Amino acid sequence: MMSSTEASQSSSDADNSRPTSYTGLIFPKCTSQWDRRFVDKLGVLQKEEDIVRIISSEWRLGFLSEKEQLEIEKCLDACDLQLNYDSLENVPLRRLYESGWVPSSDQVQQIRNSPLLKKFLIKLDEFNFYLAQIIREITCKPKTAISDGKYETLFEKLLQIFGFCTLSHSFISTDKALIQGRSVSSRADVICSQERPSSEKAVVCVCTVKKSIQLDDADSSPPEKKLRSSYTPDANSSTPGDQDLLARHVGELLVYLDKSVRPEGMLGFTVEKTWVRVTYLDVKESSQRKLQDLPINGPGSVQYEEGERPRFFYSKRYNYLNRDDRRTLFKAFLLVRRMQERHEG
Repeated sequence: MMSSTEASQSSSDADNSRPTSYTGLIFPKCTSQWDRRFVDKLGVLQKEEDIVRIISSEWRLGFLSEKEQLEIEKCLDACDLQLNYDSLENVPLRRLYESGWVPSSDQVQQIRNSPLLKKFLIKLDEFNFYLAQIIREITCKPKTAISDGKYETLFEKLLQIFGFCTLSHSFISTDKALIQGRSVSSRADVICSQERPSSEKAVVCVCTVKKSIQLDDADSSPPEKKLRSSYTPDANSSTPGDQDLLARHVGELLVYLDKSVRPEGMLGFTVEKTWVRVTYLDVKESSQRKLQDLPINGPGSVQYEEGERPRFFYSKRYNYLNRDDRRTLFKAFLLVRRMQERHEG
């Protein structure tokens, strides 16, 4: 059986060998309306990659010494909390504080001794407060669906545990970029930024949350005609809904690219309930000009010189309620934060 990575590469190779006509394909004014066709039109190579390699080898905002990497491994032991479930609906309220996100006394001591985890304990209490509110609500009203906004807020609180400085959707203005000769707007769900921005290039990563109802980034029209089909996330599945989420995410990364702390690239996360992916869009400066200026009605995809083609890397999904997944995801968070600290000096 072909692996997901091989399938992704095979799909890309097939796209290269089989010409596709994009005549008349007009880019929507908002990235929230993108699908796979628009990413293919831009000639973006998509590849599934190991989560740690995306951060350490592709994004690589800073080099980490062996000592720093060992420090991160020690932090992971301190952060190894016992909560282990598949979904929020399966978390019993009575167990939340008995064997949940509560570190042992030894772990508390380790956390207090680690500069990387200086905000961990106080932000963990805040995360637990929001988590308990959600569990209490669905326990009292079993038929109540957890809203997209609650999943978005919970993920933002999770990032803050590791010291990320976040901006939520209500604090983010709609941004615009020129793509294929057309002004395209986007408004991220969550942005991680430098704590003390010294320039406009202060965005560390952009987070896209899967929504049951997808609204235009700059549109307040009724959402009834914009319903998206819902599905239960799975770490290794690939569905049309999944591809649409990744396409919208690529669009967001492109719009915010000129504000990235990393030249020629933007780091990101996609969030589907409690499942999280790490992503990275790599676009060389010469490629950025081609993405912006070429006419929008050309018959084929954007053509690049050798080595110029934009690359979009994405990891498999990790469920932060699952103990094993959480360790991998927390390692990714810590790598990003340590590199960010080195970059900011």
